[in-house]
Amino acid sequence: GINAEYGTCTTSEDLSTKIEAVTGVPICRQKLIHKGKQISICKTELSELGVSSGSKIMLLGRQHNPQNDEIIKKINKVKSDAEQIKAKMTDLDGQLQGIRNGYMPDDLKAEALRKIHKQCIGCVEQSMKFLEYLDSLQSSDESIRSMKKSTVLLIQSMLDECDQMMEKL
Repeated sequence: GINAEYGTCTTSEDLSTKIEAVTGVPICRQKLIHKGKQISICKTELSELGVSSGSKIMLLGRQHNPQNDEIIKKINKVKSDAEQIKAKMTDLDGQLQGIRNGYMPDDLKAEALRKIHKQCIGCVEQSMKFLEYLDSLQSSDESIRSMKKSTVLLIQSMLDECDQMMEKL
């Protein structure tokens, strides 16, 4: 632990600022615990929160890691792009249902089905590229690995849907 005088700190916000300077943990990533209760980081006086000289405060949080922030941005970009592909696949499935329900003249069906098939293959190829890209992003941070895993699961479910759609073609 760190033994620090809070001296001029009168509010929990002041204390968090001081903690950030001492530990390098940004305020937005801090969780302060005093006597088993979380201290909200605001303009509340420390005395109102029961904090006095010699009080023990536990800090939960992480230091800022620009590399992790960059990886998180990349994962979020892949997820956003994957969701756009998922929307495209939903549209293709709607088109396929329309064709199957007879909303298209017979002489145009073959060409429309060929186009849908080609677009499905494009979705699969892009999804595979996303998976390869996600695999290339390395981090030992558990929250980042969890983000990657949820994005991979999203893409895998999309691939399953695409396989089912292609079976209908």
